[in-house]
Amino acid sequence: MIEASHNIIPAYAIAMTLAFAAGFAVYRVNTRGMEKQSDQLFPILLAAFLGGVIGAKLPVILLNLRFGLSWQAILEGRTIVGGLVGGTLAVLFVKKKLGIRTRYGNLLAPPIALGMAIGRIGCFFSGCCFGKPTDLPWGITFGDGIARHPTQLYELIFCLCAFVLLQRAHRTAPPGSLLTRFFLAYFIFRFAEEFIRPYTLIAGLTAFQWICIAGILILTAKTCWMKKQEKTP
Repeated sequence: MIEASHNIIPAYAIAMTLAFAAGFAVYRVNTRGMEKQSDQLFPILLAAFLGGVIGAKLPVILLNLRFGLSWQAILEGRTIVGGLVGGTLAVLFVKKKLGIRTRYGNLLAPPIALGMAIGRIGCFFSGCCFGKPTDLPWGITFGDGIARHPTQLYELIFCLCAFVLLQRAHRTAPPGSLLTRFFLAYFIFRFAEEFIRPYTLIAGLTAFQWICIAGILILTAKTCWMKKQEKTP
């Protein structure tokens, strides 16, 4: 059993700052020489950011309504799964409204994966987002003396492996395909991981599993829509 120390420094804030910085650095490297397309990329990035923020906050706010909503829940609560769904919906909406048909997912996938990985380091040292109790040798106690699954580290490993694969393939994969593949893989991974997280069940599944299902359905619909658009002259 390992004990994690936290709350010495604002680990989550530092990790999120590093996540944005590292993600932006990778994005700048991958978009070098593409300045002419920046007019289309900016509204997409803005939509992804705003949609992601709303999507990350909204499920937490809704889940806390029955317990009495507080400013702490609004400011500190967030969910990566909801952020991915919200960002995806916002980008689809903006691209349709602006008539943008170019697919930039291959450029966005590596920095998003890296940013998510670094963000989970902050979760680990903040002592949040841990899993259920476990007897496995790598179980970690987060201040309560109970060894738990370090689900933050599971996601860190998943996202780092995804980053390496995405970065290698971002220039050769079919346009826009990598972001969809990464999100689908993450939703499937997170759906499975939820079985070792201590969350309340809703109709047999956790709230985040239902969000994962919604994300999978949205991405499937998006793929079908994009294929239809490609066939339209």
